[in-house]
Amino acid sequence: MLYLFVIFVGAFLLFQLQPLIAKLILPLFGGGAAIWTACLLFFQGFLLLGYLYSHYLTKLNKLKTQVIVHVTLLMMSLLFLPLALNFNFKQYLSTIMGDSPLFEIVFILILSIGLPYFLLSSTGPLVQRWLTYKDSAKLPYKLYSLSNTASLLALLSYPFIFEPQFTLSNQILIWSIGYTIFVLGFVSLALVMFKQTHLATNMLAANIKTDVKKCSKTVIALWLMLSATGVVLLVSTTNAMTQNIPPMPFLWILPLCIYLLTFIISFHSPRWYVRWYWFVLFVISSFTAIFMFFIGSQFDIISQVVIYCVILFSACMLCHGELARLKPSIEHLTLFYLNMSLGGFLGSAFVAFVAQNLFTQFLEFPLAILAVYLLFYFCSQVNNHLEEHTSAQDVNRHKVLFRDQLLARVSLVSALLLFVFFSYLNNLFAESNIDSSRNFYGILSVKDVKINNILERRLIDGSTSHGTQYLVTNLNNKEVSYDVTPRSYYRKNTGVAIALEQIRATLPLKVGIIGLGAGTLAAYGQSGDEYRFYELNPDVLLMANKHFSYLSKSKAKVEIILGDGRVSLANEENNNFDVLVVDAFSGDSIPTHLLTVEALVIYFQQLKFDGVLAIHISNSHLDLTRLTIGLADAFNKQALYFKTTRDKNNNEAEWVLLTNNASFINNAIVRRYASNWPHSTKKPLVWTDDYSNLLSVLK
Repeated sequence: MLYLFVIFVGAFLLFQLQPLIAKLILPLFGGGAAIWTACLLFFQGFLLLGYLYSHYLTKLNKLKTQVIVHVTLLMMSLLFLPLALNFNFKQYLSTIMGDSPLFEIVFILILSIGLPYFLLSSTGPLVQRWLTYKDSAKLPYKLYSLSNTASLLALLSYPFIFEPQFTLSNQILIWSIGYTIFVLGFVSLALVMFKQTHLATNMLAANIKTDVKKCSKTVIALWLMLSATGVVLLVSTTNAMTQNIPPMPFLWILPLCIYLLTFIISFHSPRWYVRWYWFVLFVISSFTAIFMFFIGSQFDIISQVVIYCVILFSACMLCHGELARLKPSIEHLTLFYLNMSLGGFLGSAFVAFVAQNLFTQFLEFPLAILAVYLLFYFCSQVNNHLEEHTSAQDVNRHKVLFRDQLLARVSLVSALLLFVFFSYLNNLFAESNIDSSRNFYGILSVKDVKINNILERRLIDGSTSHGTQYLVTNLNNKEVSYDVTPRSYYRKNTGVAIALEQIRATLPLKVGIIGLGAGTLAAYGQSGDEYRFYELNPDVLLMANKHFSYLSKSKAKVEIILGDGRVSLANEENNNFDVLVVDAFSGDSIPTHLLTVEALVIYFQQLKFDGVLAIHISNSHLDLTRLTIGLADAFNKQALYFKTTRDKNNNEAEWVLLTNNASFINNAIVRRYASNWPHSTKKPLVWTDDYSNLLSVLK
């Protein structure tokens, strides 16, 4: 039972730490979806190190030495408890790494949780290998299925039990207690093994066995590629899913749960992986995946999540099902796990480094889909070759081989058709592109589109518009001029326009704006005004200056501060803003750390006593009205709600203004355009840095 306990608890803690630590580090780097990609790189890297360590530790000929080394490291890891991120590391590493949040995140995680995570990562293969010394005839792969089941339970329990019920500080305390129990359990197991001298004899016999057949290089390469492709699918599907849906633990966890579920199914029993069934499902979902790549944002949140999950499930079932078919004998168990973890790390590194610097779209998503087809073909060839030699006279086996060869040919044809289909749609999609870029913070593009015979330039983050400007051509259609009239969410009579125009009791105005976009709000600036924008993504500043004219033609003095708006404001002296606008978006949602009590404390410190805080809450998937009402109540402020309906050329816009300025509140124009709050029977919400739950505000 100790074997089962240690494997189960270790896997549970390993995977519950992932969303916990990612949520903890999220506010430090602007709250974007790419934080999860960076964290996954760390997780995959340390999983590889853990598997590498267990592989070479079990090569030692003395079992007692293995036990002593591992128990010593476990006791040392207790010094890291309770877990904490040392924020001083971030400032120190920023001076070393420069503008590289990816490396900063990885190094902060290494220095903060590296040893406990490393030891948890090594638990599965190490304990499974030790179990083979006790019973060399017993295959331990079902224990791998058990560990993945524990991991799945850990992930599912986080968004539905731990996140809603406990603050972050309490979650860390609970995890630390769980880790201490795990260490005690492992030490008990180690003491039992230490005393059983016959296990050492079995271990020595296993390690000096000379008639073990070596694994072919082709099979090892397939282990690597199948594992890498599975992780690329996981990360790219998560990225695609969170382009327009806010990055939150539930949407990080759900794809990871599906990824683990395919491991559980594939490794629990070979009967559960029926190749033709999963292949047919994958063919259907692969073409759906290409449609989602281009028009996924047109679906509601539930439809997007369901479709992406089906795509990921069918693709990973093929990858992990083929992995299970290629699994070796127990003598190569740790080598198998080592190559699987190496493949996972390479897949994660490919997305984090290669794709981010090479592609200006999420091309790793369709590329991974194509890779599944090709790997399925090669796996079919390898398996058919092996089975032909083992059961050449079996008539039923010939039928199976014929069917598998047919599936392999269909796989190549499907891959070719998918490539042609994607290329055609991508050419159509790129026709309106003016410019595009990709960095750690996401994908930006500038498009020129005609709406009702009006040429409109749009700044697109993922697939969400973050600013528009009309382009006016002269009679010969050769010269283009910019119309500086504010459009879209910032047009006349929207909440932010009312705030900027009606707060102007005396000149000049001093305005702070978190989030630059196309710089549209600069159009409201008058001579003598000061407009200070805070923008996290340097590529947004580049696009706003290069392709839009709001900043260059503003009458106000415009200043741009690069960096997270909340962090920048916290480090500044009191600016005495007349208006402070919170308009920073990650995809289609404001990052959660900008809507907490601690954030609003900073905002109101930077505002004049009678100033106005304007919060942009337009969103396709979240209802933030309850949250803004709760925050207004917490600060004893009046909250005014402005909803400007969609018209033929503009999006629906929702703004909330928080202030105690009586003259502004009673202003006739303000009262005229203010809307009634949406009816809700639910109580207002208040978020803090220690507690937030995005599931509670889903529409």
